[in-house]
This record gives sequence, structure tokens and C-alpha cells, in this order.
Amino acid sequence: MLKKKYLYIGSALLIVLGISYKLLKKETLSRELFELGEVKKLSLSYEVTATGKINPINTVTVGTQVSGIVEKVLADYNDDVKEGDILALLDSSTLKEQMEKSYASYELALAKESKAKLNHERIRKLYQDKLTSKASLEDAEIAHKEASANVLNAKADYNISKKNFEYATISSPVSGTVISKEIEQGQTVAASFSTPTLFTVAEDLSKMQIEASISEADIGYIKQDMKATFTVDAYPDDTFDGVIRQVRLSPTEESNVVMYTVIIEIDNSSRKLLPGMTASVVIKAKEAIDVLTIPAMALQYKPSQAIKNKINIKKIDDIKENQDVVYLFEDNKIVPKIITKGLSDMTNIEIKEGLSLGQKVIIEAVEPRRR
Repeated sequence: MLKKKYLYIGSALLIVLGISYKLLKKETLSRELFELGEVKKLSLSYEVTATGKINPINTVTVGTQVSGIVEKVLADYNDDVKEGDILALLDSSTLKEQMEKSYASYELALAKESKAKLNHERIRKLYQDKLTSKASLEDAEIAHKEASANVLNAKADYNISKKNFEYATISSPVSGTVISKEIEQGQTVAASFSTPTLFTVAEDLSKMQIEASISEADIGYIKQDMKATFTVDAYPDDTFDGVIRQVRLSPTEESNVVMYTVIIEIDNSSRKLLPGMTASVVIKAKEAIDVLTIPAMALQYKPSQAIKNKINIKKIDDIKENQDVVYLFEDNKIVPKIITKGLSDMTNIEIKEGLSLGQKVIIEAVEPRRR
């Protein structure tokens, strides 16, 4: 009888232990099931990346307004020129003859005007002495005015022909470097319909600019006078500096993405950078120094249904726009926590409120190994 009593007591204890084990198993989880990240203090920066072409700040195309044969070419690629330096000469013999002819016409018009003036004065005196008619005076006055008008017309023709003669001498309008030459000696250039380009002069290659394309998602971070760094394929080990000088308001669209042109001024005193190079630009748009951070992957973790069935997790609904939920692993339990987010560099994210240094957040669940 006593033996049977002990048997009942033992069975009851086993049942109680089994229930306790199941309850314990249901409310706790193993650390090995999760990959954890620690709340650390780091410095973050949000970087905007872009590409663009390096170009001179001011490029002037030099053309001709008159047609003719190129007599001499006095400038070549990479030549440094000053304002007014002669770059090329066109055959000006015909233009010179035209100028001389128009000058002769101008001198003739002056002589005719002088004769008409003398005749007008003579007729007026005769009219005052009542020796001629008023009609004769009026004719003389009109003839004088016509002669004066012919002088103005002849002078204008002379000025035009003189200017055309001067146009046969192609001069540099600015001081700079010749980066393009489109003519050779003996070539015929025609300026009938449009001004042909003969040379391209970059005003100052010691100061250049990058025309970088930045998407509308990032353009809000960009401000004038921000610093930028960039690299070029020609010097992969060198990093160059620049300053944002302008955000152009005219957008372009590339593959359904709205882009804005940002002008970055660069110092090229070394003359290492050449026009047309492609620059890979990095702009530190925003920085957060020595702030609490967690791995950005922690925001992606959400407990699976199996985990939810295993353990009771408090549901959180009241989340503001700049907030999110992460899950802590404390005392073998999952604890949800509302955090206020700050700056992100895509790898780590700043935590403004909700966590303290050293706490552990779940990054992802780990598939348990099967024996």
C-alpha cells in the first residue's frame, strides 16, 4: 500500500516537472538562435556620390566673320596665348582692295558734298540779292543734303570694308590655352551662313570645374560652399578637393530619374587634370560625430511566426514617422523597443532615443544546426 502511495507521488512530481519544463521552454529562447549587434558610439556621415566631366570654367570659341583662304596659322594645340595675340591670318588681298575702293568712294562723296555746299551758299546769296528764284535756292539746298547723305553712306561702306579687312586677322579674345584647332594653312573657310569655329581657347586651366549630375533624392542635401572630394582614372591613388559653387535649377531626366547639374570648382594649379576627364565625386552631405549607433540590419529583423508562437511579444502600434522598432535580446527573451532614428550611412544608423550604450539588438535569426 505504501509502495503504491509513493508511486502516485512520483508520478505527480514528473507531471509537474514536465509542465514546468514546457512553460520554461515556451517563454525562453536560446542565444544561439540569433545574431546580435551592440549599441556603440561611432561617427557617421551621409555621402552623396556622383560623376561628371571636368571642364574649363570659361571656354571661348574663336571663329571668323569673313570668308577666305587661310594664309597662316600661328597657334597650335596647348599654346598659351594672351588677349589680342594673332592666331591665324586669312588672305586679305581682296578685302584690302574693297577697303581702298570704298575709301575712294568716300573721298569722292566728300568732294561732291563740298561742291554742293559751295553752290548752296552761292545760290542763297543770289537769292538774298533777288537775282535768282526761290526754286533755285530750294534745289541747291536739296542737292547739298543729298551730297551730305552720300557722304554718310560712303563712310559706312568704308567702315564695313575696313572692319572686314581687320577680320582677316584672327586674334584671341581672351588669355588662355588653345585646346582645339580646326584649320590648317591653305584651307578655305566660308562664313556665308554661320560662323565657322577655328580655335577653342580655355581661359584659365589652373581653375576648372566639374559638372556633376545628382539625383533629386540627394539634391536636397547639397548646398553652396560644401566641400567635395573626387578621383579620376588617370590618377587612381590621388584624391582631389573641390567646392560646390552652383546648383543649377534646370533639371534633366535620365532613365526616368530626374537629375540636377551641380558645379564644383576645383584648383588645377598643378595642371594634372585635363579637360574632358571623368571625375567620381563624393560629397559629405551630413555628419554625426560620436553618436549611439546600431547596425542598419537591425531595422530589418521581424520575429517569425514560429518565434511569436514560442514566446509572447508585446505588440507596438504607436510609431511616429522618424521612429522604428528593434528587438533586444535580454534574459533569453525578445523585448521590442521603439527607437528614434537619426543619420544613416547605410551600414549603421544613429539612435537618438530608445537605447543605451552596450545593449544588444537582434540583427537576424540564425538557422539552428541539426545534429
